[in-house]
This record gives sequence, C-alpha cells and structure tokens, in this order.
Amino acid sequence: MKIEVHDTAFMIAYYRAQHEEASKDPYAKLWLEDTNVKSWTDDFASKVSEHDEILHCMRNRFFYEQLLELTKKNPETLFINLGAGFSMYPYVLPQTVTTVEVELPQICTYKSNKIKSFQELDMLPQRNVIHLAGNITAETSHSDLIKSIAPFKKKKTVILIEGVFFFLSSEEIKSVLKFCAQLQDAGELLYCVNFEDRVKNTAVFNRLKTYFSETLSSHGNPFTTLPHRYFKKVNGYTLSAIDSGLQTGKQLGLFSSNFKEETVLNEYFYILKKL
Repeated sequence: MKIEVHDTAFMIAYYRAQHEEASKDPYAKLWLEDTNVKSWTDDFASKVSEHDEILHCMRNRFFYEQLLELTKKNPETLFINLGAGFSMYPYVLPQTVTTVEVELPQICTYKSNKIKSFQELDMLPQRNVIHLAGNITAETSHSDLIKSIAPFKKKKTVILIEGVFFFLSSEEIKSVLKFCAQLQDAGELLYCVNFEDRVKNTAVFNRLKTYFSETLSSHGNPFTTLPHRYFKKVNGYTLSAIDSGLQTGKQLGLFSSNFKEETVLNEYFYILKKL
C-alpha cells in the first residue's frame, strides 16, 4: 500500500471524525469521501501504533479548548493557522473570530473550494476565513504573507503550528518561528506542536520512520524532534506552558494514569507568549 504524505490529512480527519466527542470536531467527517481512508488508518495502526488515533484527537481537543477560552475573552481575535491542513477550528469558534489559514498552493486551493461547497450545501456554518497560499518555510514568501495578513492585524492574534515541525529541518523551523515573531505583538500567543527528543529512542518512533519511508514514500524527511529547552529559547518569546496529547488523554480518563509514554507517539504542546 502506497500513499502520499498529503493523504495523512485525510487520515487525521478520519481520526477526529471517529471520536467527535473527544476531539470536539463535528465537521471532520466532511472530509471522508475517499473509501481508502479506513484501510490506511488500519494499516498504520497495525504497523506503527494503535493509539495514534485517539492521540490526534487529543491534539485537536487541547487546542480547541485553548482557542475557545481565548476567544471568549477576546471575541474579535485574529487566529492564524500555519499549515492548517484539514483542521476545522474556525467553525466551532465564535463568529466574531477572523481566521487566516496558510497552506501550500495545492492544498489551499483544494480546501477553499471544498469549504465553499460545504457551505453552499448548508453542511458548514459561515465564518470569516481567509485562505492564503504560501510556503511558510521560505523567507521569500514571508513578506508577501505579512502584507496579506496586515489588513486584519488590528485584532489580537494567536498563531497555531501543528503537525508541521516533524517535516521541517531545524533551519526551516527557525525561519517559521522568526516569521511568527514578525506577525505578533507583545502578549500575543503562539501554539506549537512537536515530538520531544526522547521519543527518538523508542521502538514506536522507529516504526513511524520506517512507515514514512516505505509506505508514504517520504524519503528525505528529517523526522525532526526537539528538546523542551528549545522552546525556552525562541527569540522574542517566553515559554508559558507545556502539555501533551497523552496528558490531555489522561485528564479525560482515556488513558490510565500509569500509561507509559514510551509506548506511544506523544506530541508535546507548547504555549509561547510574545515579549
């Protein structure tokens, strides 16, 4: 079975759709047109990890709750989602929120067209969402993106980067974080997701790398992991909090309190505040 890396967006949507109450995403099911998705997720579960499904839901649940709390306090927030994939946060947030989603051109075009179709069929509520095509790792794209986002910058911003750093080199990550610092003012929040360095020593992470190389044909992937201390030293930011998918699942009673972290692909969530 061979699939493309961008097909993982459908897989993650499938995960969220199977556990709507846990993920708090009632719209993920709109992406489940391809009948192959279940076979892909079953294959991943058997070859890599059976727990990845619920952990991806925990990622969505964590940021859903963070964004909901933030936008209740600041109803006119500008939410910037870098590498948004098929995430559906804007449609469960207040109508007063403005969202800018940045994606590679092919994904941006596909998603914006599908969103328009869903809304014309009354399957999805209307929201103020701006879809921008661009490469967030390329500094040559940053100035154009900043100009496109500038008209909405009268509002307080929050930036989310999830499911991205794993695919980027350390230099590309540094470039993305520098871009974020250019977009934000003091006190504004940046949410990041990353695998912590310790995961490199686990069997489940080695299975993930093998799967990406053999099944996803993802050769040259850096499989980037970073230590917690990295996020304490991001220029222009201070680290406010660290959480994780496994910890969120434990808090919700979906994992036992003594469940071992080294047996799963546990992503960490970092909340940074602009200085």
